[in-house]
Amino acid sequence: MYIFSTRDPTRNKKARSCAERVSVSQKGTQVSDSSKAAISYGSADRYFLSVRRTTAEFNAGEKTRAVSDQLKTEMSGLNLDSHVKAFMASLRKLQEKEVMTDVTLILPDQSAIPCHKVVLMAASPFFDTMFQSGLKEGAEQNIQLDFADSDIIKTLVEFFYTGDIELTEGNIKEIVAGSDFLCCEHLEAHCEEYLIETVDLSNCISYYQLGKVFDLKLLINTAFDFIMFKFQKFREISDFNILTEDELVEVVSCDRLNVENEDVVFEAVVYWVNADPDAREEVFPRIAPLIRFPFCSETALTENICCNTLMQTSGCIDFAHEALWSQFHLNCRPPIHNARCIPRHAFYCLFQLIELKFSKQVALRVASYIDGSGIKWETVMPRIAQTCQKFITSPFGLYLIDNNDCYFVEHKLRRVTPLPWKPVDLDSTLAFINGRIFAFGGWPASKSVKSINLKESNPEWKSEQDMLSGEYKPLIVQFANKVYAFGGWRTRVTQEFDPASNEWRMRSEMPWISYGTAVAFGNVAVALDDAAVALGDKIYIFGNHGYSYDPENDKWEVLSKPTHAYSSLPSATVWNGKILLGNRDHAEEYDPVADRWSNRDELLPDWDINKMILHASCTLRGNE
Repeated sequence: MYIFSTRDPTRNKKARSCAERVSVSQKGTQVSDSSKAAISYGSADRYFLSVRRTTAEFNAGEKTRAVSDQLKTEMSGLNLDSHVKAFMASLRKLQEKEVMTDVTLILPDQSAIPCHKVVLMAASPFFDTMFQSGLKEGAEQNIQLDFADSDIIKTLVEFFYTGDIELTEGNIKEIVAGSDFLCCEHLEAHCEEYLIETVDLSNCISYYQLGKVFDLKLLINTAFDFIMFKFQKFREISDFNILTEDELVEVVSCDRLNVENEDVVFEAVVYWVNADPDAREEVFPRIAPLIRFPFCSETALTENICCNTLMQTSGCIDFAHEALWSQFHLNCRPPIHNARCIPRHAFYCLFQLIELKFSKQVALRVASYIDGSGIKWETVMPRIAQTCQKFITSPFGLYLIDNNDCYFVEHKLRRVTPLPWKPVDLDSTLAFINGRIFAFGGWPASKSVKSINLKESNPEWKSEQDMLSGEYKPLIVQFANKVYAFGGWRTRVTQEFDPASNEWRMRSEMPWISYGTAVAFGNVAVALDDAAVALGDKIYIFGNHGYSYDPENDKWEVLSKPTHAYSSLPSATVWNGKILLGNRDHAEEYDPVADRWSNRDELLPDWDINKMILHASCTLRGNE
């Protein structure tokens, strides 16, 4: 038990020495059976803090000693905090009374602040450099300052002497600028925390721009994410029209833009242009290609976008026609595959493909949110097929393959279409790439690559450029305009295929040996103990380990491994900027920014199942 005593402020402290005023006695004298700690008086002019323990406390176990150590730490922290406060108060009094001040700051309004050079140097690298550089300014008695208005400079100097500062919406930007000018990184970081906590519709644009001016990375990311999340309400975002061209390009280009459909993006760009048509009409043709017109509603395309004056006069009308004729709407031209056909994250819906254990039936369920938090599953297709051996995902639906049969599942239309299918080596990895299904490798380990186009009246497998290394069920991931084959059974090989040159090349080997069989899901591939998915500028591979691969720099990085050991087929999919990994037993979510896993077992079905595949797919179809 500890009792703390504070010094009597009525005592004659000036008569005591500094040592007497901070003296502390820590005698371990045994006290009475009542276990009371006493305060003893060292003399009539000073107090001592006496900390005493009972014999029982000395004989206590590790737990008691740990509590005692914690209390000691807290006591020391309190003493230090008290000392700092007293010291800062003394500094402030010395400045106010101009005791030993040796420099005067002259402000823009010609008012003066007497200061101590040593205090300014300790608080600001700017002043430290000034006074030690040997320059003329450092030797002068009066220092003229004009980097901010007088009130802001006074506030900053007061902070130097007191450690206290009041941040408000009215002064925060000037305080940030002042702390940046004076190189006060600790104060700038404190300001950034304040800004991050107060981001809203009224300031997200100005805070985003402020962060870019002063390189406040956390603020930049927070404000940008807020803009992404609230973009559906762009008219309510203050200063939306003051975005620069480059900033609007960054916003419109982002996959994380949270909108119901691309109609909103088109409206926002037109709204921005019309705010200053004389200057911005010439900018529209540079921004229009970034709008993903295939994901506009058919009504908007025909009744609004195609008739829009900006679209017609800028030569961008072809983008609208391309979208209307594409596979997303009228489907009267060959499929298009370009940047405008990439769905935004908000266009995706989470699906669960499950194979029931006893009935041997495959069912499809879709997730919906309740009150923005919990997930509710709805079974949209209870009986797709009796069973299936392979699943392949595409931007337009799911392919279920079972020996001699292939079914195409369009979840939004709740329609299953049987397709002509020619059997292929089931030990190969299947993937949907650029409108065709590809088969990579086989058993025994093979270099073979084949493709089939199921839209042909009599589709046949055709040979493609062989891989450089023979593999048995490699992980296949499409990334940007290339295809990557990772390992296979007991191999670490990484192979990259460039369709433009029709050539394979070897890349850096994987950090581990793969022991799994693989099935591909569009840009997703899974193995018995591995799953791979592309997100952002990297490819992530998880199973009983965690790695990321940077295709541009050909580098691997070790990441946090999943919390569960997966002994049966796991699947991976990108969902709301994160990665979902799961199988019939477990589900978890990976945050690539924090390199952290979170349990998501609530995504598992209540049914008794053999398999479960989690897949996020685009839900927008223009003809619906």
